[in-house]
Amino acid sequence: MAAFDYTQKINTLTTVAIDEVTRDLANLVTEGGEKVLKKMQEKGRIFMVNDAEKVAHPVMYGSGSTGYFDPAGLSGATTDDSNALNVAADEIMALAQFQMLSATRNINYPQAMPAGNLIPYISNAIKMNMMDILNKEEKLFLCGVDTGTAGTEEANYPLVGDKNFTTGLPMSMGAVVNGADTGSAIKFAGIDTDDATFAHWKPYVGAAGFTSSPSFDLWTAALDDAILACSFSETERPDWILTTKAAYKDILVRLRGKSQINDAVLANLGTTDEIPYAGCMIDWSRYLTKDKVWDVTAWDHSSAGTAETPILGINTNSLRLNVVAGGGVNEDSLGFVQKVGGTQKHAAKANVFDRVQYKRCWSLDGGRRSFFQIEGATLD
Repeated sequence: MAAFDYTQKINTLTTVAIDEVTRDLANLVTEGGEKVLKKMQEKGRIFMVNDAEKVAHPVMYGSGSTGYFDPAGLSGATTDDSNALNVAADEIMALAQFQMLSATRNINYPQAMPAGNLIPYISNAIKMNMMDILNKEEKLFLCGVDTGTAGTEEANYPLVGDKNFTTGLPMSMGAVVNGADTGSAIKFAGIDTDDATFAHWKPYVGAAGFTSSPSFDLWTAALDDAILACSFSETERPDWILTTKAAYKDILVRLRGKSQINDAVLANLGTTDEIPYAGCMIDWSRYLTKDKVWDVTAWDHSSAGTAETPILGINTNSLRLNVVAGGGVNEDSLGFVQKVGGTQKHAAKANVFDRVQYKRCWSLDGGRRSFFQIEGATLD
């Protein structure tokens, strides 16, 4: 009877703790997020959405037919192309689709704990698990694998039927910035990336012009060209550049050498890693490494390619994380993680556990042409 009461107590406390911890994504991400999730939280780009198979965003392509005329005399009509107003209306919208995928894990507890208040222990155990979930989600997005190990990174595409969709794994950065894909068989989010009418659905690929020892002029030339090529409006432009620690340190050296980092920026380098440059903030991630997945012009979703340093331009006004409301106690405070069933006993261990699951996907709701990758660098 005691074991039953203990299990029921764990079950109730876990359910309440999951709701309380995961409904406050802002604080959870602040404490447990790394770079990408924290940036998404700061920009208000983490969305709680209804459960569905996919998330879809409209994409404009091609151009419709417009007639121009003088309303006073209804004469002088011209059109902007060979079509006239008496032909069928042109379809200029498609939908980019992103698969919603689930994940699950066990949260383990000892089968017996000292008498006393279990609330702090359960609450902290849930919080640590949720922070670990966020940590793995960041690795999955940046590296395509949740280990973040150099040499194992992948480009996972977002929709079933895409060229390199990996069952169970959400979209990764290697797919977002891969602008070298060509051929009618290559699709991203269900859209042919080589179709001329979807030219704006392909990110920009720039040439670094250097390998392992760039100068200040080579750095600025590569960054300037990429930023300008991807800037279309105030919101459709890259505003965040993410790279490896080695490349970030090299940029710091070059900028300091040219006195391009002023005292105000230097004063803040103790509290932030970001360096302002041409309307963007340059930052680094400890998960990004030199890998063949970043050699986009040679990499063909197999083993081809040379390990290169990722220099990635991101439009945080387009990138978003969608999480499905989970929870289980109070409908007014649903979190994104849901407990599955009651607390169970391990068959061969002196532990009990709760199974939890969550559903999410990354998507782009503001286009993909405002993203870039500069390839060719091989900084360690």
